[in-house]
Amino acid sequence: MARARPTSTGDAPGATGRDRPVPDRGTWWNRLRYTLYAPVYDLAVARVPFFERARRRSLALAALRSGERVLLVAAGTGLDLVHLPDGLEVIATDITPAMVSRLAARAQRLRAAGRDLRVQAEVMDAAALTLPDASVDCVVLHLALAVVPDPLAVLRDAVRVLRPGGRLAIFDKFLPHGAAPSPGRRAAAAVARVLATDLNVQLGPLLGAAGLRAVARKPVGLGGTFVVVRAERRPVG
Repeated sequence: MARARPTSTGDAPGATGRDRPVPDRGTWWNRLRYTLYAPVYDLAVARVPFFERARRRSLALAALRSGERVLLVAAGTGLDLVHLPDGLEVIATDITPAMVSRLAARAQRLRAAGRDLRVQAEVMDAAALTLPDASVDCVVLHLALAVVPDPLAVLRDAVRVLRPGGRLAIFDKFLPHGAAPSPGRRAAAAVARVLATDLNVQLGPLLGAAGLRAVARKPVGLGGTFVVVRAERRPVG
């Protein structure tokens, strides 16, 4: 079977890691639709004011420090980059080459403007990261878990690549734990899943199944539908 390998388009050499399978059908669909969205993605997403505030709040909860290695998963066109502190080593990934090209161009503009960010832009499947175990200090999942076909697989692979004491920064829309979606929400979700996102993902059960716990959680928009979360591994024992 053919294997998917990362394509490096950033400032640093491509990452090495274990071979992973080619994307499944759900991942293939994400790649296709976001290839179509790429030229207009910033016009749509960057113009949502609370998205920018939420990114800043999520990264503040993550408490990133100079010298750390940070992984941006499903990073799109790199809208998180401007909110990162200087001095980081950043691996920014997305399943869609068209998105990664725009992400790499944004990283280059920031470097040209004097920002001290070493950005390695990679085409990579969020659920099959081609990175070594225990190789990053923080994983950033912004507007990712409600989009990927298998959010639990994404969280489990994020845990795999985290170093001891590492943390996850999550920003997304979630159905409250234990709540049942209304008929209207279920109907809207059927359409939204085709276009972009799942409206009925529940974060709590996903974190638990991945061996994680939320240590900080703040609502950031639409009556608490959108939240930012700092998650860490659950203590053993």
